[in-house]
Amino acid sequence: MKILFAVLLAVAVPCAAAAPPPALAKMWEAANAAALKTGLRGHLRVGDLTAQHGAEVGPQVKMMLPAMWRWASVSKQIVATAVMQQVEAGKLDLDTPIARYASKLKIANAGKVTLRQLLMHTSGLPNVEDGPVNERKDMLVQFLRTAPAWQGISPICLGPAKAEPGARFEYNDCDTEIVGAVLEAVTGRPLAKLLDERIFRPAGMTGARLLAAGDPAGRRGYFADGVADDYVDVGRFGAAGAVAGPPADLVRFDQALLGGRLIGAAARAEMWKGEPKLGFVALGQWSYTVPLKGCATPVALVERRGQIGGVEICNVIAPALGRIVVAFTDRPTDFGEPWQGKGVTYELLSAALCSA
Repeated sequence: MKILFAVLLAVAVPCAAAAPPPALAKMWEAANAAALKTGLRGHLRVGDLTAQHGAEVGPQVKMMLPAMWRWASVSKQIVATAVMQQVEAGKLDLDTPIARYASKLKIANAGKVTLRQLLMHTSGLPNVEDGPVNERKDMLVQFLRTAPAWQGISPICLGPAKAEPGARFEYNDCDTEIVGAVLEAVTGRPLAKLLDERIFRPAGMTGARLLAAGDPAGRRGYFADGVADDYVDVGRFGAAGAVAGPPADLVRFDQALLGGRLIGAAARAEMWKGEPKLGFVALGQWSYTVPLKGCATPVALVERRGQIGGVEICNVIAPALGRIVVAFTDRPTDFGEPWQGKGVTYELLSAALCSA
């Protein structure tokens, strides 16, 4: 079984900073070379999205990319944007305990935990990864299709706290599941409808949606030993990982975010404020500046990754350059860290952002 590695490069908005077609073609040539250099020698499929006329996708891109992929934890970035919409509307405050907004939500320390802490994974709440695992030791039992279904939040998230709010960072799906419940309480809308109305439609994301338990999730993944991950029920990940859609729709989300069609500049800046003491985690994503090969000065990046089963995603925005790089793979891939100065992500970003 060959790896399918889908990459999209896009300019963010139709403005003077956007790369002209010759430069975009040059970047694509470099990105192809970088992908092959880093060992992605299966099916390497690439395409570009320009922002002209609402970011229309060329027919060559539609033909080469599967219609639906799971977006895994990139869902957290989308949910964070929905939170900032409510902050802009004055309905939520990032630093107010969530008990004020969802009094019926029975979680530990509800009178202390804030949305900022949940979005930055410093809530101190129980972690779904502490629950039982299957025989592969790589997938939680409660996320398998054979497990009992539940509505909203995993039962593990309702357990006792592990630490005081704000005391430490611990990446945790429970945090975003609870954020989703707060959004539902404040807006009175199911999260799937809220995201459709406030995120997907305004951004022109015609194929994206929040899956429910049992829904098909599109492109399957494969573990390193070649075993397919069909037994994973992606819809059970809820706000933490159940968004799915075409790769092109993820680029449309990034373009709408940069273009101010989802939240304003002040809200975006707040959401993208990386905390150095916590590894530059921001609200639902990471925000940092790194040197890249071929760029004269370090480049500011906003990054969100995701992984469920064998499918992995890397979504990177370079706001000052007005460029976006989105990559999907259907087998575990060592994307590496750009700050290490090597690896798949570093090579792709250097080629896509610094070659023109």
